[in-house]
Amino acid sequence: MAKTSNLREFQEAILLRLKDAAEQGDVVSTSRLGVMVGAKRMLINLNDVSEVLPVPPLQAVPLTQQWFLGVANVRGNLYNITDLAQFIGQPPTPKSVNNRIVLLNSETTTQAALVVGSLIGLRNIDAMQVKEMTDKDDILFSKQALEDIDKNEWFELDTKALVQDNEFIQPTIS
Repeated sequence: MAKTSNLREFQEAILLRLKDAAEQGDVVSTSRLGVMVGAKRMLINLNDVSEVLPVPPLQAVPLTQQWFLGVANVRGNLYNITDLAQFIGQPPTPKSVNNRIVLLNSETTTQAALVVGSLIGLRNIDAMQVKEMTDKDDILFSKQALEDIDKNEWFELDTKALVQDNEFIQPTIS
């Protein structure tokens, strides 16, 4: 039971920080939401996230790309659900109780959400060093590569570029 309470408290703390970041508006935050996307650690700007939830039931949409998992009803709103790992060319995210959907801020895009393998927690990019990206490390829609004190490599997701990508916004099979 203690593990469940700790996980719940952890998720509630992250959600509280997300709400605080949303209320700050254009204030530049150095905190990022750390998530696992396939085998990669990725950082998402808190201003680009409206909420993080367990994966709800999904309704498949025919004739769409494999990475487009379908739509989900989140409190009466339909969200387009994308497996971010698959979209950036990695194997599909294995189904797990740790999977989460990251609802992107509605100011950035309309009703889009990303499936991630798991939450890692909040990370401060000021405590990381910028790392030069090589061709093999370059991840689609990554602003920069960073390295933390433990020598873990992180990629900062450029959500604005992601939601403006034609393939992302039109996931139909051509």
